[in-house]
Amino acid sequence: MSGGSSFNYGHIQWTVLQSTGSEDQKSLNVVQDSFLSQHVLEATRGENVLNTVLSSQKEFIDNVKICEPLGCSDHNQIHFIIKIKGERNQKIRYRKIYCHKGGHKEMRIYLAKIDWNKTMTNQTAKQC
Repeated sequence: MSGGSSFNYGHIQWTVLQSTGSEDQKSLNVVQDSFLSQHVLEATRGENVLNTVLSSQKEFIDNVKICEPLGCSDHNQIHFIIKIKGERNQKIRYRKIYCHKGGHKEMRIYLAKIDWNKTMTNQTAKQC
Protein backbone atom coordinates (compact mmCIF):
# COMPACT_ATOMS: atom_id res chain seq x y z
CA MET A 1 0.00 0.00 0.00
CA SER A 2 1.97 2.95 -1.15
CA GLY A 3 1.14 6.58 -1.39
CA GLY A 4 -2.46 7.20 -0.43
CA SER A 5 -4.76 6.39 2.41
CA SER A 6 -7.43 4.76 0.26
CA PHE A 7 -8.43 1.17 0.81
CA ASN A 8 -10.43 1.04 -2.42
CA TYR A 9 -8.77 -2.00 -3.93
CA GLY A 10 -11.45 -3.26 -6.30
CA HIS A 11 -9.33 -5.99 -7.85
CA ILE A 12 -9.13 -8.08 -4.67
CA GLN A 13 -11.29 -11.18 -4.72
CA TRP A 14 -11.75 -11.64 -0.99
CA THR A 15 -13.52 -15.02 -1.23
CA VAL A 16 -10.44 -16.63 -2.81
CA LEU A 17 -7.79 -14.17 -1.53
CA GLN A 18 -6.46 -13.26 -4.96
CA SER A 19 -5.87 -10.03 -6.83
CA THR A 20 -5.12 -8.93 -10.36
CA GLY A 21 -3.77 -5.45 -9.56
CA SER A 22 -0.26 -4.90 -8.18
CA GLU A 23 -1.31 -2.29 -5.57
CA ASP A 24 -4.28 -4.44 -4.65
CA GLN A 25 -1.97 -7.45 -4.22
CA LYS A 26 0.28 -5.44 -1.89
CA SER A 27 -2.75 -4.58 0.24
CA LEU A 28 -3.90 -8.20 0.24
CA ASN A 29 -0.40 -9.30 1.27
CA VAL A 30 -0.46 -6.90 4.24
CA VAL A 31 -3.81 -8.27 5.36
CA GLN A 32 -2.61 -11.87 5.03
CA ASP A 33 0.80 -11.19 6.63
CA SER A 34 -1.01 -9.59 9.57
CA PHE A 35 -3.26 -12.65 9.93
CA LEU A 36 -6.38 -10.53 9.50
CA SER A 37 -9.75 -11.72 8.26
CA GLN A 38 -11.90 -9.70 5.86
CA HIS A 39 -15.58 -9.99 6.72
CA VAL A 40 -17.08 -8.08 3.78
CA LEU A 41 -17.37 -10.57 0.93
CA GLU A 42 -20.20 -9.00 -1.10
CA ALA A 43 -20.02 -5.98 -3.40
CA THR A 44 -20.22 -2.63 -1.62
CA ARG A 45 -19.97 -0.35 -4.67
CA GLY A 46 -21.14 -1.56 -8.04
CA GLU A 47 -19.67 -5.04 -8.49
CA ASN A 48 -16.63 -4.38 -6.31
CA VAL A 49 -15.89 -5.07 -2.66
CA LEU A 50 -14.32 -1.74 -1.76
CA ASN A 51 -15.11 -1.57 1.95
CA THR A 52 -13.37 -3.67 4.55
CA VAL A 53 -14.13 -4.94 8.03
CA LEU A 54 -10.92 -6.57 9.24
CA SER A 55 -10.37 -8.46 12.47
CA SER A 56 -7.64 -10.57 14.02
CA GLN A 57 -10.11 -13.39 14.75
CA LYS A 58 -13.08 -14.42 12.64
CA GLU A 59 -15.21 -14.92 15.75
CA PHE A 60 -15.01 -11.21 16.62
CA ILE A 61 -17.36 -10.15 13.78
CA ASP A 62 -20.80 -11.57 13.11
CA ASN A 63 -23.91 -10.93 11.04
CA VAL A 64 -22.33 -8.80 8.29
CA LYS A 65 -25.04 -7.25 6.12
CA ILE A 66 -24.62 -5.06 3.05
CA CYS A 67 -27.37 -2.42 3.07
CA GLU A 68 -28.47 0.44 0.83
CA PRO A 69 -26.24 3.52 0.49
CA LEU A 70 -26.67 6.28 3.05
CA GLY A 71 -27.71 9.61 1.56
CA CYS A 72 -25.95 10.47 -1.69
CA SER A 73 -23.08 7.99 -1.23
CA ASP A 74 -22.39 5.43 -3.92
CA HIS A 75 -21.01 2.99 -1.32
CA ASN A 76 -23.37 0.61 0.42
CA GLN A 77 -23.61 0.64 4.18
CA ILE A 78 -22.10 -2.25 6.11
CA HIS A 79 -23.83 -3.39 9.28
CA PHE A 80 -22.21 -5.95 11.56
CA ILE A 81 -21.94 -7.07 15.17
CA ILE A 82 -18.70 -6.90 17.13
CA LYS A 83 -18.50 -9.79 19.57
CA ILE A 84 -15.73 -8.81 21.94
CA LYS A 85 -16.23 -8.70 25.66
CA GLY A 86 -14.16 -6.25 27.60
CA GLU A 87 -12.49 -7.39 30.75
CA ARG A 88 -12.80 -5.32 33.84
CA ASN A 89 -9.74 -4.87 35.93
CA GLN A 90 -10.84 -6.85 38.93
CA LYS A 91 -7.43 -7.40 40.38
CA ILE A 92 -7.80 -7.80 44.12
CA ARG A 93 -5.48 -5.54 46.01
CA TYR A 94 -4.75 -6.17 49.63
CA ARG A 95 -3.69 -3.29 51.80
CA LYS A 96 -2.74 -3.53 55.41
CA ILE A 97 -4.63 -1.18 57.63
CA TYR A 98 -2.49 -0.19 60.56
CA CYS A 99 -4.36 2.80 61.89
CA HIS A 100 -6.44 0.78 64.36
CA LYS A 101 -3.71 -1.75 65.21
CA GLY A 102 -0.64 0.44 65.35
CA GLY A 103 -1.05 1.91 68.79
CA HIS A 104 -0.23 5.32 67.37
CA LYS A 105 -1.14 7.19 70.53
CA GLU A 106 1.16 5.02 72.64
CA MET A 107 3.91 5.26 70.01
CA ARG A 108 3.74 9.07 70.04
CA ILE A 109 3.97 9.12 73.85
CA TYR A 110 6.97 6.77 73.80
CA LEU A 111 8.79 8.78 71.06
CA ALA A 112 8.02 12.08 72.81
CA LYS A 113 9.91 10.87 75.91
CA ILE A 114 13.15 10.41 73.94
CA ASP A 115 15.72 13.25 74.12
CA TRP A 116 16.40 13.37 70.38
CA ASN A 117 19.12 16.04 70.64
CA LYS A 118 21.13 13.85 73.00
CA THR A 119 20.38 10.67 71.02
CA MET A 120 21.42 12.19 67.67
CA THR A 121 24.51 14.11 68.87
CA ASN A 122 27.65 13.02 67.02
CA GLN A 123 25.64 10.65 64.80
CA THR A 124 26.47 10.53 61.10
CA ALA A 125 24.89 8.77 58.19
CA LYS A 126 26.59 5.58 57.20
CA GLN A 127 28.32 5.50 53.83
CA CYS A 128 27.04 2.84 51.44
